[in-house]
Amino acid sequence: MSRPLLSTLTLLLTSTFTSTYSQSLPELNIHSKYQLVAKVEGDLDNDGVDEIVYACNTDIRDGAKGLERILYIVKKIDGKNRLWKKNTSVLWKSNDCGFYAEAGVPLEMEIVRNTLCISQTFNHNSRHSSTFKSIFRYQHSDWFLIGSTHDDADNCDFDFRYDVNFSIGKVIIDKTYSSCDEETTPIQEDQHLTFKYKFADIPKMDGFIPGSNEVKISGTNENFWY
Repeated sequence: MSRPLLSTLTLLLTSTFTSTYSQSLPELNIHSKYQLVAKVEGDLDNDGVDEIVYACNTDIRDGAKGLERILYIVKKIDGKNRLWKKNTSVLWKSNDCGFYAEAGVPLEMEIVRNTLCISQTFNHNSRHSSTFKSIFRYQHSDWFLIGSTHDDADNCDFDFRYDVNFSIGKVIIDKTYSSCDEETTPIQEDQHLTFKYKFADIPKMDGFIPGSNEVKISGTNENFWY
């Protein structure tokens, strides 16, 4: 078989499989009592067609933490919205954000280079906040956490940033110190640390809760969260 014919056949088989798989996805059906919190569109599988991602409050309440949230990832096929992925772990509950809980969890979503980026912020008090940015990619027929950035900041004391690349097992930590009263409070020297860390597996989206995972750095008193 000639190479051009083989390439054409491969493309035809791939297109047929993709079309059949897409048609098997159920139509999106969001409960009428659920409330849309955020929405973003972009290409998540590099096929040239934008997907839609919805973040919704459900009608299920968990005490002071607020309403449980659901993430929907949707494909647009033949004019219909078909559910590609539903997840109930990566979005914090609606009021589970510490200080200013009544305002709800600050939530941002964006699609960058075929990845879904979700940022959520926990306010420890009026000055101190922790923002967790989780980056997900569809690969090997599943959704995986490929990157995480934790920004832990106090506006009169410090700004700590922890970047984790799960694909290559690389961690970068930057610690910047400051003071609102430099005349009486000495400022520590900034720190930068880069190292390799061997993760047992790349975390999957299902079951992953941003900010709940702590890793101790061997031989130090340091740790990082993702």
